[in-house]
Amino acid sequence: MPRTETTNRTAPRRRTRTQRLTDRALALDPGLVKTDGALRTLVAVPAGMAVGYAIATAFGLPAILGVMIGAMPAFITCLVIVDPSTGRTAARTGAVLVPFVVALAGSIALQPLRLLELVLIVVLLFVQFAAASWGVWAADAAIVGFAGYLCGLLLPLPETSVVPLGLVVAGSLAVTIVVRLLFRPDPHRALLRTRRGFVARGSDVLEAAAAVLAAGAVGAAADDQRARRRALRRLGRARDRYHEIALTVDGMLAASGVDADTTAEELHRLVFDTHFAIDELGRAAGALVEQGAPSDVRHAALRAVTLVLRHGGSHGQEAAHTLLARYGITASAADDGSRTTAIVRRMAAEFADLRSAGLRWRELRDELPRRGAGVPFATPVILAGGRPAGAVPVVADAVAEGPWRRWHLTASLRTAVHAAIAVAIVEPLALLLDGSRFYWGVIGVMIVLAGTNTTHERIRKGLHRGVGTVVGGAVGIVLVHLLGTTHPWVTIVFVCVLLAVGTYGFGGVYSVWAACLVVVLCQAYAFSGTFTDALIPMRLAENLLGAAVAVLVSAVVFPIATRAVIRRAVRRQLVAVRAFVLALVGVEDDDEADAADTTEADRASRQLRARSRAVDAATYQLDAVLRPMVRFPTGGPARADARTRTSLQAAATFAREAAGRLGSAPQDPPAALRGAADRLAASIAQLADGIVAGPRSATPTAVWVRVGDQLDEAVAAASGRPDERAIATAAHALGRIDEALALLADRHRATVVGAMSVGPGIIAV
Repeated sequence: MPRTETTNRTAPRRRTRTQRLTDRALALDPGLVKTDGALRTLVAVPAGMAVGYAIATAFGLPAILGVMIGAMPAFITCLVIVDPSTGRTAARTGAVLVPFVVALAGSIALQPLRLLELVLIVVLLFVQFAAASWGVWAADAAIVGFAGYLCGLLLPLPETSVVPLGLVVAGSLAVTIVVRLLFRPDPHRALLRTRRGFVARGSDVLEAAAAVLAAGAVGAAADDQRARRRALRRLGRARDRYHEIALTVDGMLAASGVDADTTAEELHRLVFDTHFAIDELGRAAGALVEQGAPSDVRHAALRAVTLVLRHGGSHGQEAAHTLLARYGITASAADDGSRTTAIVRRMAAEFADLRSAGLRWRELRDELPRRGAGVPFATPVILAGGRPAGAVPVVADAVAEGPWRRWHLTASLRTAVHAAIAVAIVEPLALLLDGSRFYWGVIGVMIVLAGTNTTHERIRKGLHRGVGTVVGGAVGIVLVHLLGTTHPWVTIVFVCVLLAVGTYGFGGVYSVWAACLVVVLCQAYAFSGTFTDALIPMRLAENLLGAAVAVLVSAVVFPIATRAVIRRAVRRQLVAVRAFVLALVGVEDDDEADAADTTEADRASRQLRARSRAVDAATYQLDAVLRPMVRFPTGGPARADARTRTSLQAAATFAREAAGRLGSAPQDPPAALRGAADRLAASIAQLADGIVAGPRSATPTAVWVRVGDQLDEAVAAASGRPDERAIATAAHALGRIDEALALLADRHRATVVGAMSVGPGIIAV
């Protein structure tokens, strides 16, 4: 067919530059959660400084003292206290007054008693990490209390200053509460922002798919081959980012403030269906290129994709018609049973589904309640710091079930023990390096252990801290020499802006936070009269000392083998896949109760999507623990891990396909299909138990029984039924999951018996 210029490149989207920048910001920060935190910090910190300055001046204290003490509680509460309820946010902010003032007063009183002061640091840091499992109120008190104690160590304060400084803290917290009330979260607006960022990531996938389709065929010249490989890698990265934001949005919906259960479930369904449609379009585009589809077929697909990019998902039906019409005049269309034909038809169906999802969103947008703080529905996705939880639940499983379970050890208690021992080791070493600022080593321990769970995460965070300190130190030294102490207002503006920028980077790129913090500290030391050019190198050395000791202690005290963590991550995903397999035939894997007015079909649809999303979340957790510190050229253990990951990712893909194509489990499935699902679930359970027990365990060898014969029988039994296609789709999904996991079972020395399905099934994209 004739080629036109518009099919050789991605058509420009009709968006202004401001809209594109806004979309990019929302894609990087779903719901603008980090941006809102940065804005709160930008307003609350100078307000706290102003209150501190006024109170310090009134009581005859140095102004710099009031400014620094006033800034600390405002900053730390904006960083730590995040709650969807405005009233609870205000209450939690006010409640930290007592621990901050008590810790500050205790630190001032203990200045002459250096040994007791050092011991108390160990205790406070232990409590800070242990309190993570005691509830948010206890965690707030522990974190803010430790910050107050550090303030007493950082500043030479007389005991007579405790009362006015307590008033400074109270005033700072009061003005922070006012700022938090003014900048209260708007659930409706946050939901719209989240959806826009989600759509922007989807557009990235479609643009990458268009680039792949335009990149050239398999047998092209060398330059075109390299361009094709680059385009395929770009598409893979875009799909990975889209997958992550889909999980993030699903987790954020549980705290979106939507009160109506039906509305919330519809939102969940729209997120899943949109994610599935766009991801399938990206995967299909890659499949067409990888299998060497003719250029006229690729151009037909490219034209349909660019139509959606130009006009939006509402033109999905038009894109589907265009694709089928253009494909119908190609030579490939003559083979009705070819894989290329199946892929094109699948793409057309996903274009139509994308239009339906877009239209339903427009209808739902007007129905959404503008206010409310109810939790709309339970999601299987757990968020940590605004992102899907990675190694957190896996490490918690490893601690609870590992060799230390007799000690009733939890993940937070284990980290607290690591912190206490590491600080006890670091303190004397830091005193030898620089006795007046030994707390830098303590901070090095704290920052490496906070928010990390594996050795890989801790080493990476320590390196980020080092890079940020070097960059921030270079910038800070230059600013100190340029500004000095003669421009206090300019310095205050710099400090507030840098703290806001650092707050934004805190949950994403930690080195940004570290760099901003070091620049701020350079200005603070300059105004306190203690700044020297050698200060930052010494801080870097003591920070890295604390980080190194923390990593070594965590590897020696209550150690958890990396292979054990990986095995539990694999087990978590297998358990999630097992639950999906049972849900595929309408069997519930737990005793979850449903609302009395919910129909059985709605429950089945919701359960199937939720089970698939749980498999996706488990896949994300597996990826988090499979990142090797060093990649060996020969592969090493990473090669076996890659094969395991491939099998489990394939199972997750098949689960997502089945949930997206079926919508709900078939009603009254044939006995053979139910029996196949039960047998497959039993095999998965045996494999999961065998993997988590380890290769040297006395556990009997797992037996994997293939279910191909039962699936063929189920498809034959469904012949002539109204839901014949749905049952065939479910059988095909079970067969593909059986095939992927049987390979995994064989690699783990399980006994595999039986044969795979030989029925026609449904050709998958």
